[in-house]
Amino acid sequence: MQNVDRGITGSSLAGSAILLEIGAEYGVIDFLQKSPIVDAAAASRSCGIKESVISAYLDSLSKAGIIEDLGTKAPPTYKVGSNFDELINEVGYLSWALRACAPLINNAKEFSERNEEAQAKYPRSGGLVARTSKWMGEKSFYPQPENAIVAMAPKKIVDLGSGSGGFLIRMLRKIPGSTGVGIDLSASATEQAVQAAKDAGMSDRLQFVTAPIQVLVEDASLIKDADIIHAGFVMHDLLPAEEATLDALLRACCAYAIKGTLIIVDAIPVAQSNWEKPFAAAFNHLHNHFMSRRLLSEEEWTEKLFRAGFSNVRIEVLDHPGGRMLMASK
Repeated sequence: MQNVDRGITGSSLAGSAILLEIGAEYGVIDFLQKSPIVDAAAASRSCGIKESVISAYLDSLSKAGIIEDLGTKAPPTYKVGSNFDELINEVGYLSWALRACAPLINNAKEFSERNEEAQAKYPRSGGLVARTSKWMGEKSFYPQPENAIVAMAPKKIVDLGSGSGGFLIRMLRKIPGSTGVGIDLSASATEQAVQAAKDAGMSDRLQFVTAPIQVLVEDASLIKDADIIHAGFVMHDLLPAEEATLDALLRACCAYAIKGTLIIVDAIPVAQSNWEKPFAAAFNHLHNHFMSRRLLSEEEWTEKLFRAGFSNVRIEVLDHPGGRMLMASK
C-alpha cells in the first residue's frame, strides 16, 4: 500500500485521544499548554508523577508528532506542535462523547428500560464533563461570546453557571475596571473559582456564590444593574421540568439588569448544515433520552426572549456544531 499522508483520520484522532487523555490524567496537558518549552524533570515536578514515567510519555508524544523534540541530548527538551490547540479541540469532542458520556452509552439498554433509575445509578463525572467541555470550548464556543462582551466593555458581568471561574477571569483581564459575579450550583467549583480569583489578583473584583440559578427568580439582587448576563450551556438544564422557572428567570434578567444584555450560549436540537448535523443530533439524543432534558430551537428561544420583555434578539451560529449564541437586549 502506498505510504501517503491521509490527513486527520479516525485512527489518528484515536491515537491522539489516547495520549492526550493519559496526559490529562497525569496533569501534564495543562503544564504543556502553559509552558512552551518542557523537559521531563520540570513536567514531573509540576504534576507529581515519576520522572521516568513522564520521560516515556513525552517521548511517545514526540513520536506521535504532538510535540517536537528540540534535539537536546541531556535532558531531552520539547515544545508543543503548532497544531496543539487545534488537536486538543478535536480530541475534546471525542473525549466528551466517549469518556464523559460513557456511563450513558455503556448502559443504553438500562436507560431505555428504567430511565430515572439509570440516571441516578450511572451519573457522569462532573470533572470529565467540565474538562472535555473546556477542551471543546476554548476554540469552538468561548471566543464568540467573549469577543462580543469585550466589544461592549461592560462594567458588571454576571455569569450563570460560572464553574471554576475561568470565563469571568478572562473577561476581567480584557476589560479593565470591570467586576464580575459568578453563580454556580457546585460548592467545589465555587471554591476553585475563589482560589483562582485570588491567584489572579482579582479577589476585589470578583464574587462567587454557591446557588442554583433559580434563586434569581425570588432574589434578583445579584443581577441588579448588570451590563452583561452570560449563561453558557446552563439554561437547558431547566427544561422541560422547570420551564415556568426558566420563563420567570428570563423575565427577571430583563427587569433587573436594567443596563443589561443577556447572552445565552446553548445548543439547538436540529441543525441544517451538514457539518453540524451528526454532533447536534447526538447531543440532542443524549440530552433528551438519557438526561431528561429538552433543547429549544432558535424560534422557541426567540419567542421566549420576546415574551420575557426583550425587544431585540440576535442569533449567531457558533463553531460548535449545533451551538448558538443568543444576544437579547431591551
